[in-house]
Amino acid sequence: MSDVHLASGEALFIASRGVFELHGLTRWVRKDGTWKGETLGRAEHLSALAWHPTLPVIYGTSRVGMDGAIHAWRIDSDKATAIGEKESGGAEPCHLTVDPSGKLLVFTNYTTSTLGLQRLGADGGFEGDVALLKLSGGGPEIDRQDDAHPHQAFFVGETLFVIDLGDDSVREFSVDLSKPGAGALTQTRLTKLPAGCGPRHAVVLPDGRLAISGELGSNLLVGHPGAPVEDWADVPSTTRPGPARTRHRRNYPGDIQRSADGRFVYFANRGNDTISTFDVSGAKPVLVSELDSTVFWPQHLLVQDSHLLVAGWDSSRIAALKLEDGVPVSAATAFECALPGWILPQKA
Repeated sequence: MSDVHLASGEALFIASRGVFELHGLTRWVRKDGTWKGETLGRAEHLSALAWHPTLPVIYGTSRVGMDGAIHAWRIDSDKATAIGEKESGGAEPCHLTVDPSGKLLVFTNYTTSTLGLQRLGADGGFEGDVALLKLSGGGPEIDRQDDAHPHQAFFVGETLFVIDLGDDSVREFSVDLSKPGAGALTQTRLTKLPAGCGPRHAVVLPDGRLAISGELGSNLLVGHPGAPVEDWADVPSTTRPGPARTRHRRNYPGDIQRSADGRFVYFANRGNDTISTFDVSGAKPVLVSELDSTVFWPQHLLVQDSHLLVAGWDSSRIAALKLEDGVPVSAATAFECALPGWILPQKA
């Protein structure tokens, strides 16, 4: 058992990614040395979570079959009240973010190549219809890159960044909420990445560079938005030889997170079930360690004080990797929970 601790009143919210009554938005606390969880809201295949920037509202993406949905829950201590649920307008929504003003929810419909836009009211609930912005593109791996496939959306200041797995690119958009529907977004820059890398998730480093996980290329990419493709550092994400251990023969990396000081990034090798740590303080990333996560299919990561928490989707378990000087040195079980796919910390 790990020694992960939470402050009094602090909780972790987990997207329990299944199809039964126990799955959906769950809340976990540690009391008297024991982790306890409860389901706050039902949702099938709840895939991603995000806070409203100023309100105690959590948003989520889910799907039934391939048909996507978005959700909004108002959080009050250990209770959640559903204040919004509707179709996402596309298939397999997998990520979402709220603009800094708290007036626009943006989400990625991965399979159907669209960005979804949902206006938000003063209470954080949904107002009006979902608007869709169709993206176009493609890459060399035809079965995964037949078109644009946006996998992550996040804001850096007022700029919306979208990581497009299907197009091997980073897209940037300006936002003008005075314009209706999808017209609120205008693409301002497209940064191409190495062909076939299949970028999935990114984190922003202190110097403005992005560190990006390549799902299809099983690689780590580091570079400045707008830089030509040849200027991006490109290194393998794992030293483990194939085939991968879980689900597929290929590794298919997933999430990436950074240390608080930005010196290290933590990289989830889902097929290999390992976590790679890279020093990204220099021009080229340097692999510092690759540690067995002790879970199968590490889907999502969260840096929590002196630990890196790992959501083991196929293990129904959260693992905790102890950090020493920013580097994982050991792994232990934090707690068991049903099919965890996302870890969201308590809102500060």
